[in-house]
Amino acid sequence: MSLRKKDLSRKGFTLVELLVVIAIIGVLVGLLLPAIQAAREAARRTQCQSGLRQLALAVQNYHDVRGYFPPARSGTKFHPEGTDQYSVSWAFLLLPYLEQQAQYDAFVPTERVDATANATAMRTAVPIMFCPSRRTPSADRDFDDDDAPSKVPGVAAAGDYAANSGTSTRHGMPGQQEFDETEFGPIYTLSRINARQVTDGLSQTYALGEKYLPPAPDDVDPGLQHLRQGDTAIFGGDARHTVVRRSSAGFPNGPDDDYPGKFGSDHPQVSHFAFLDGSVHGVPHDIDVQTLTMLAAIGDGGQLPDGIFAD
Repeated sequence: MSLRKKDLSRKGFTLVELLVVIAIIGVLVGLLLPAIQAAREAARRTQCQSGLRQLALAVQNYHDVRGYFPPARSGTKFHPEGTDQYSVSWAFLLLPYLEQQAQYDAFVPTERVDATANATAMRTAVPIMFCPSRRTPSADRDFDDDDAPSKVPGVAAAGDYAANSGTSTRHGMPGQQEFDETEFGPIYTLSRINARQVTDGLSQTYALGEKYLPPAPDDVDPGLQHLRQGDTAIFGGDARHTVVRRSSAGFPNGPDDDYPGKFGSDHPQVSHFAFLDGSVHGVPHDIDVQTLTMLAAIGDGGQLPDGIFAD
């Protein structure tokens, strides 16, 4: 009888014991969650770097076939009320070298990029153009040249990488020829830069990089607040802040920086760049602007410091 009473008196956990178990579980979750998040981000960074390597190889293959690196955009004309919308970007020109020949062949050059005839060419998202730390492949952008999102939803393919135009996004544009050519990047409007012209060295000059996307301005339509500035059609050539970036602007000064012409990423404190020799390196966001500019120029003769990459 006494043994039975003793067994019946131990029905389960006491409240104190339950609270202790919950506290232990909470501590374990608190310790493990950051490690899990860090591992996931490391995997996303690796995937992003892999995509940039494929883009770097495509840039090299384009050079091998054409004799020069791809231009940032295929036209120079900017319409007073927007753009001519017939130009294509470096990203579109690389499609045949990314196993996307059918999409490239679908383009009708006599039609505007936003025409129905060019729906397949311009509205098909290509996964390699996206960084997994930022988003999944999407085709919901507009074709405008504006720095802010359009007032109407678009249907163009987006992308997370931009070409290196050098110190200014306007290199090669009409009325912008006064720049010193040593300040040019390898990819700007109608450029035909070949490897011999890159006197700073292919391994010390980047072709493409992750681009910073400022938040949408306060006055944009509420339904379009998810669209960020400088994030229009990646395959159309008329949105200069979408297809190219400039180095002299540096990296963003925090998530609320409203300038759309900068390189940057959704990775913690680092952005990745594809260099002309096919390599990919991470560049820390605290690098000085002068060094970032030297990495962008094809022939400024600057001496790069050691240990600048975050690989």
